[in-house]
Amino acid sequence: MRFLQYLSRNFRTLRLRLMLWNTLVVLIAVLGALLFVREGLRFYLLSEADVVLNDEAKELLLAIERWHPDQAQIIAEMQQKASGHADRKWFIRWLSPNRDETIWSSDNAPEMPLNTLAFSLGDHRVWVSDTHRCVERKLNHPRRPSYYVRVGMPTHFVQDDVAKFTRIAVPVALAIFLLAPLGGYFLSEQAVHPLQRLIRTTERLRPSKLNERLEVRGVGDELDQLAAKINNFLDQIAAHLREHRDFVANAAHELRSPLAAILSSVEVALDKSRSPEEYQELLYSIDDECRHLSQLVNQLLQLAESESENQKPNHVIVDLSELVHKAEEMFGPVAEERQVKLVCETQGTTKVLGDRQQLRQVITNLIDNAIKFTLPNGEVRIIARDIPEEHMVEVTVSDTGVGIPAVDLPRIFERFYQVDRSRSRMGAPRGNGLGLSICEAIVQKHHGTLTVESQINIGTTFKLRIPAQFAARLM
Repeated sequence: MRFLQYLSRNFRTLRLRLMLWNTLVVLIAVLGALLFVREGLRFYLLSEADVVLNDEAKELLLAIERWHPDQAQIIAEMQQKASGHADRKWFIRWLSPNRDETIWSSDNAPEMPLNTLAFSLGDHRVWVSDTHRCVERKLNHPRRPSYYVRVGMPTHFVQDDVAKFTRIAVPVALAIFLLAPLGGYFLSEQAVHPLQRLIRTTERLRPSKLNERLEVRGVGDELDQLAAKINNFLDQIAAHLREHRDFVANAAHELRSPLAAILSSVEVALDKSRSPEEYQELLYSIDDECRHLSQLVNQLLQLAESESENQKPNHVIVDLSELVHKAEEMFGPVAEERQVKLVCETQGTTKVLGDRQQLRQVITNLIDNAIKFTLPNGEVRIIARDIPEEHMVEVTVSDTGVGIPAVDLPRIFERFYQVDRSRSRMGAPRGNGLGLSICEAIVQKHHGTLTVESQINIGTTFKLRIPAQFAARLM
């Protein structure tokens, strides 16, 4: 009863289930093997008996050929053969060519009706009954009658040998039945022990403390692979939490600056009575800060939406060449005002499957940055082309601007990260370091890549690659 209670209480544990499954598999395998060996032994003994009986029948047929028509001599040979195997209770029967008459038979020969034929094999037949087995051969000689000779034996010896094996196998099966649960428990303990260590380690993990990692034993099995996968996942979570903390801190800092400026302007306005012109100037300052604050909030919301996996995509067929030409029309006056040459080229079919508004935002952001950081008499070149061999569409935005320092290149796609502001053009609108982050998130949503190459005082090239329309449909 206690054992059954233990089973019902712990059946859901992996250790117990492994033990039970291991025990069941071992028992089925052992019992199946014992039954197979038992029946194999029976088949082997009967097959060997058939071989021996067939050889004896051949010798008797040779005696008939030799001594025919002297039946007395033939019978003497048969009697001698039967006497030689009397301890095995072998019997011999000599039949007429039509099998309708027994010419001679040994004293212990049983009646073997013809309907007990087991099988024919080549030049002999095997006859069986519940208690006996015999081999029948026919004399094939051109100058002798076609006599039949049967040599047989009782089959109790086969049953005796099989019974002896069974008496040995039953205790072995019982011993295995008793030992299999112990072995199963040992094996399950060895299998579950590393899992217990993984569980104990994971119990100590906290969202604020993710420095612990699961043990990798170095044996390369599935548990090591699981530990490595979990460790990699913990690394990603820790990195995500660090990014989240940095994001919150940076967002708070960016939000605090315009709010502080607005509050300062309001305090100045309320400090004392001022002229309408002074109030108007303060309101312009507040309006500028509010616009910057609104832009920052909108970018934060867009960044959250672009990284959301639950957002349903609104993908249509978009021609990037068309977006590039429209961006050229929009930024043409700005580039002319800043004395920057704007060149646009398109090559081949540049259709992709994506969100038109988001892709337009990526292209305009890259062009806006290129113009903003290019000095007068410089050049911004936009090229849209297809790459058929790679099933990709590529848009490059190159400028001859101030460039990006090598130390900043790996971080320009980070949120709120800004290159040294002193390198930007005088009078350029201030940024908040979210534009490129949003662009990268949008490109990744479209299964594409956004890369950058830059050299100081030579220029910068952003390269946007998105799967072509046909390739995008297969994703």
